[in-house]
Amino acid sequence: MANNNYTHDGRQAIAVVPLVMMFALWGTGLFVWSRTGDVVTLIFFFYIGLFLGATIGGYIGVPDRDRPDMRRAVMLMMGGMLLVAAFATDHGNMQIEGLFFALLGGVGSFVIIHYLLAKIVGPLIFGRIWCGWACWFGMIFDILPYPYSRYRHDGQWGWVRVGHFALSFVIVAILVFGFDYVGGAEGSSGLVWFIVGLSLYYAVGIGMAFALKDNRAFCKYLCPIAVPMKATSRFSLLKIKARSTEGCANCETCVEMCPMNIRVKDYVVGGQRVLSTECTLCQTCINVCPKDALILTFGFDVTDREILDHEPDVKAQREKYAR
Repeated sequence: MANNNYTHDGRQAIAVVPLVMMFALWGTGLFVWSRTGDVVTLIFFFYIGLFLGATIGGYIGVPDRDRPDMRRAVMLMMGGMLLVAAFATDHGNMQIEGLFFALLGGVGSFVIIHYLLAKIVGPLIFGRIWCGWACWFGMIFDILPYPYSRYRHDGQWGWVRVGHFALSFVIVAILVFGFDYVGGAEGSSGLVWFIVGLSLYYAVGIGMAFALKDNRAFCKYLCPIAVPMKATSRFSLLKIKARSTEGCANCETCVEMCPMNIRVKDYVVGGQRVLSTECTLCQTCINVCPKDALILTFGFDVTDREILDHEPDVKAQREKYAR
């Protein structure tokens, strides 16, 4: 217990750094505003400072049990900021269809840059951290009432998002090559595509969450953006690992609480890092582990092995223990 208190005290000391940065940014914003009268700049510095100090600093400093709530706060601020920026900067359609319009129609370079950095190259280093900390869909789904589903439905459901990805590509290809339409990437037309797609994804994602009692159902079964992210996150340098295989209590709390139904314990006892491309680095497993056995590490390892809790497996386990 003393070690846990020491660890928490150490985190609180580290949390002072983003708090200092928050006040520094606020001071900078006030100084610029006093000189220029630019209210937009003042709001920007205030928001970024609040994001760093209150949410990032809060996440670092709070006890483990409160970290899931702080992560959701981080995600709301980060996803909200990116969503507002997407509208305010007139970058057009940031949905996957916008990327296809940009690639096939030769327009909308910003959406290509965004996907290249955040969804393709980024996962090579940080995995699917976008999904767990910045996604403007996930920020809404994560505040719904079903954060921890007990299992995934049959593995074939995962192919639905591949079909969604392919269907989006085919529709855009038909519009570009069949009708010479390239307006779905940028400008006012691209923004309309973005708003319609955004609204549709929110409606479907929320509906799936309630129907399947799983906040992340859309992410697991239907999100087309997961398709390229899974392909590159296999090689991610940042992954979760056990401090030692002996540290695992075999309680499976990490499995029960994982929003993406990853069998974290199986990777741990196998002496591997958590290699699943479903991992969003939300760090729930790290925070709920009663032995404080899990940490984030940098390294290089690749596998095609996905160890997930699927519906038939969980039902078989329940029947076994019921006998």
